[in-house]
Formats: sequence, structure tokens, C-alpha cells
Amino acid sequence: RGGMPRAMATGRSAARLVATCLLLATCVGTAEAKSKAANRRTQSLDREVKAKRAECESALRDDPVCTTSAIEMDNCVLRCVSGRCYDAVYGADALEEGEIDVKRGRTFRSCARTELREAKQAEQQRAKAEREENL
Repeated sequence: RGGMPRAMATGRSAARLVATCLLLATCVGTAEAKSKAANRRTQSLDREVKAKRAECESALRDDPVCTTSAIEMDNCVLRCVSGRCYDAVYGADALEEGEIDVKRGRTFRSCARTELREAKQAEQQRAKAEREENL
């Protein structure tokens, strides 16, 4: 080690190791915090999708087309929650009596959350533009 006492070289290595560990811990902590925040946003959007679903179920209770069967009610409710997402996920192959399609259900919920998120962002942009216009 070029004339450097062994204890100093070991001390520097230990200091580098400690600094590297601290940096790594900081990065992991930041990633976890971002992940938790994203999870809270997703949970909030899930609650909104569920609320919209409940609203649609209530509104469609007396609809003669939707009340012919339980599966028809499910299809009507999904179309009510998001027609665009319903068409994208179920449009070519609607749910049939007794069918449980977990994968398409997740895809629909993801699409509905994205639609809600985009609608919120558009509303925020409209409100911001309106505030700036009033200045």
C-alpha cells in the first residue's frame, strides 16, 4: 500500500463502507417512501372506483335491460363505471353467466384508476388555468 500504514488503509476502507451503506440506506428509504405514497394514491383511486360502482349499481337497479340477470347487471355496472375501459377490456368478449375473470377484472380496475387519475389531472389543469386567467 505504498508506505501507508495498514491501520490507515483499513480505516479508509471502513469509512468508505460506512458511507456506501448510508447512501444505500438513504436510496432504499426514499424508494420505500415513494412506493408508499403511490400505494396511498392507488388506494384512494380504488375507493373512488368502488364508490362509482356503488353509485352505478344504485342507478341501474330498476333498468329493465340490466336486471335480466346478475351477469347482465355486472356488465351494465362496468359500462357505467367506465364505458371506455369496458369496451377496451370486455367489449369483444363480455362476461358470461358464471364467468369469473380475475385478470380482466384487474385490467379493468387499472384502466378505471388511470381514467380517474387523468380526469383529476385535467381538472387541476383547468382550475390552474382559470386561476391564472383571473390574475
